[in-house]
Amino acid sequence: MISNIYKGKIILDKMVSKVKKGEDINNKILGLLKKEEHPISTRELALKSKISWHTIINHCLRLQLSGKIDGYKIGNLNVWSIKK
Repeated sequence: MISNIYKGKIILDKMVSKVKKGEDINNKILGLLKKEEHPISTRELALKSKISWHTIINHCLRLQLSGKIDGYKIGNLNVWSIKK
């Protein structure tokens, strides 16, 4: 029984750390966008933050849905800016 409780705590700790990591990525994206005067592409965000492009695009889309950033396409590029 004790081992099951211990295993449950480990699983819960992993879930909490994933949520915290997601919040850290969101904060990093928001910080980079606040520093920029012009909209910035997903690739530029990925290079500046040293986070994979796929992770950046997913977090940017979630931030756009939550109303924190604006995003639009210029040709083939997705560009992002902080909501004013």
